[in-house]
Amino acid sequence: MKKLLISKSIFGIFIIFLVACSSNPMKGTWQYDGGIYNDKQQNASADFKMNRTYSADKYEAFILEEGVKTEKYASGRYEMKGDSFLVTSEYSLQPSQTIGKTIGYKYKLEKNRLTLNGILPNGMKVEEYWKKIK
Repeated sequence: MKKLLISKSIFGIFIIFLVACSSNPMKGTWQYDGGIYNDKQQNASADFKMNRTYSADKYEAFILEEGVKTEKYASGRYEMKGDSFLVTSEYSLQPSQTIGKTIGYKYKLEKNRLTLNGILPNGMKVEEYWKKIK
């Protein structure tokens, strides 16, 4: 009985350690791959790329266009809770009413594809697609 209790305790500690050390699937660089906005399909631009780089709990978003200096257009914090993806904007290149506000999305990760679904504060329904590039 004592050995069983010790084995269960060691297994429990091992599971906690694995969860604590598991890598964050968001870490890395993601490229915008189109979306649906208020039920209207929008393709990714052929003229420029939009990338987001995620660290442990922060993100930075960049516009990349050939022959033009890369420009950061947004940054902030994010948190993953269950199937919710919470984004708090801290910087926006353009004037924004969302600075300091947290917007909640539902997210789905399938291999190197991220899908975000939500409703923006202005009422716009969004579904965005991002592909992991590194």
